[in-house]
Amino acid sequence: MYGLGRSLSDWQLIAPLLSLEHHIVAFDLRCHGHSDDGAWSWDNALADIAAVADHLQLTNPAIAGHSLGGMLAVMWGESHPECPGVVNLDGHGRKRLDQYVGLDPTDAKQRQEQLDAVIQQSLNALAGPLKPAQVDALLIQQRALATRIGIADAVLVEAAQRGLVREARHMRIRPEVGGLGNEILANADALDMIDLYSRVRCPVLIINGTAAEFGAGPEWSKELMAACRTGIERDLAQLAGRQRNVRAINLAASHALVFEQPHAIALEILKFLR
Repeated sequence: MYGLGRSLSDWQLIAPLLSLEHHIVAFDLRCHGHSDDGAWSWDNALADIAAVADHLQLTNPAIAGHSLGGMLAVMWGESHPECPGVVNLDGHGRKRLDQYVGLDPTDAKQRQEQLDAVIQQSLNALAGPLKPAQVDALLIQQRALATRIGIADAVLVEAAQRGLVREARHMRIRPEVGGLGNEILANADALDMIDLYSRVRCPVLIINGTAAEFGAGPEWSKELMAACRTGIERDLAQLAGRQRNVRAINLAASHALVFEQPHAIALEILKFLR
């Protein structure tokens, strides 16, 4: 599984590496990619995973996901203690003020609210029907990101196009920015992953990106996210220290780690499942 607003195409670099030892199944979550729409909830998304597993007669599958998908993988592990393993790639949920290491909590709160507003403004520009020029700009952005990461343009372009749906003369992003997309994002941002991990009994692999995000941004936002990354790294180390079923790996990659470090991720997943 993959992050909010993404699709199964995000696994196109990692899946072939895992298929050397495992049967790999990827699918679009409801309201994403080429899947149908439907009422969104964590329970409904987990039921979709179960439906796919049942349909394909997968007996007790391991579940892996990135970002939103990683959080769902851990939820699956909570309700399936017999699961051979779940993998969460950089899906961290709620940010606590004490995770902004080295920053005053009040200052961190103000900066995070400011950054959230900047991000929301960028998302709002993609809300509703998209004109051809907006779609072109989105794909140009993906090509530029692919160049910075060092991968083929087609990888990110294909992933972005799978998340677009045509309506009459226009395109729109699934799930709808400003509507269901915001709702899912709010649910993810409110989820306390550390608390969730404490309730999971099956083996858990967490791969945490520690590098700065690609793209331009004000220095204060970079400092904010670096402080948060430090806090997350600390919390995951403490978690792995007290829970024997949890393994936490730090990787020098941004949140786009599935594209930046596919070989390193595949190697860690294969070692974990062995």
